[in-house]
Amino acid sequence: MFFKFADYTFEGPYASARFLFNKPGVYVVLCKDIKEDGKYYLLDVAESGQLQQHAMNSENKVGWMKNCHGVGTLAIAVNYMERSQQIEREKIVKHIRSLYDVPCK
Repeated sequence: MFFKFADYTFEGPYASARFLFNKPGVYVVLCKDIKEDGKYYLLDVAESGQLQQHAMNSENKVGWMKNCHGVGTLAIAVNYMERSQQIEREKIVKHIRSLYDVPCK
């Protein structure tokens, strides 16, 4: 499934980073609210040349769980950018962070 988020197309959301590929891109970590409306709320955004590895080993995992625990379930969505440079991906991360209150930074 694909969806637009902050003017970018993301694939997912997936229940786990194990479903990602180790390719360059940007990922967003979401919390699906199970109590209210089933909407997704942004917890974090990051870039990497190895998305799966980065997401599975992120130092922010504790923050993701803390901000979603008792509220919903964690999910992750990706924008693969196979021919991108790190500076391009960082620009997207900065743009998304400028638009949203990202609790895990």
